[in-house]
Amino acid sequence: AQAVAHSFMVAAMAAMKFVALGLLALGKVTDAAKLVRLNATIDSKNPVPDVVTLITEMKERIIADGKLEEQSYDKYACWCEDTLGRKAGDIAKGKENIEALESFIVKVKSEIAAHGSEIEQLKKDIAENAGSRREADEVRNKEFEEYHDEKTESEQCLGALEAAIKVLSGAGAKKGFLETTREAQLLSVVAGVRAVLTRPQVANSVSRTDLDAVKNFVDRPEDFMGGRLGGVSAAQITNNPFGEYAPQSTQIQGILKGMYDTFIADIEKANAEEAEAQKSFEALMATKMKEAETLQATLDQQTGDEAKKTKQLAESKEILDDTKAQ
Repeated sequence: AQAVAHSFMVAAMAAMKFVALGLLALGKVTDAAKLVRLNATIDSKNPVPDVVTLITEMKERIIADGKLEEQSYDKYACWCEDTLGRKAGDIAKGKENIEALESFIVKVKSEIAAHGSEIEQLKKDIAENAGSRREADEVRNKEFEEYHDEKTESEQCLGALEAAIKVLSGAGAKKGFLETTREAQLLSVVAGVRAVLTRPQVANSVSRTDLDAVKNFVDRPEDFMGGRLGGVSAAQITNNPFGEYAPQSTQIQGILKGMYDTFIADIEKANAEEAEAQKSFEALMATKMKEAETLQATLDQQTGDEAKKTKQLAESKEILDDTKAQ
């Protein structure tokens, strides 16, 4: 019986050592001192109580380690769940971003095309505005040249008429003036009056009878004197109660004075019309310049918007490519 008991104890200690080594191999006993203590206990004469204590401690340690591992697993599982959820959210958000970017790109392309069309039209409008201003300026310059030429000719006619009236007003003057000087003055004014008769205002403002009388004076000035120019005899001058000039000079003076007044009125009318034309031209040019400034400002705005949206388009395409690559 003692031999059987001894054999049982030896077998039990061997089994306990095997369990200890197994626990060490499984990593449940990590403290070398505890392992030494366990072996010493197994080698003692009555190791059962100590072995039970050690096994109990090992059990508690295994349970604690299991809880730690369970907590680690739960933490890892929670992390995985959160990561997968976040990743799924990122994917969904990425899809939304892709759709939004694609819609935005289509919209921006359409707006850029609209800006391009608007810019082309604005350039045409600006060119037309500049062309209309050049045309208006050319017309105004031509009108002014015509006005200036007409005014110059009218003023020359006024000078000729004024000189003729002044010379003819010497009718009835007493003898003693130099006849040669009178003849030269008369010939001079006749040449000026002849030029006046070519003006259209004369035909429109003088009756046919008066016009014929002035033409007769221009063609035959000697008929309006006591004798022929350069050959006036003393007897003829003595028999002429009106002095050097014939009495028809008064009639001619009246007709020429009427012509003079007509030219004065025409010049005043032309001056008023020129002033009004210049005023209208300046108003037109001011309007055209304001329109040109507005068109240019709009063109600058459209060009800036087009450049800005072109940049946005490039950036959106780059973001879209990056989003798809994620």
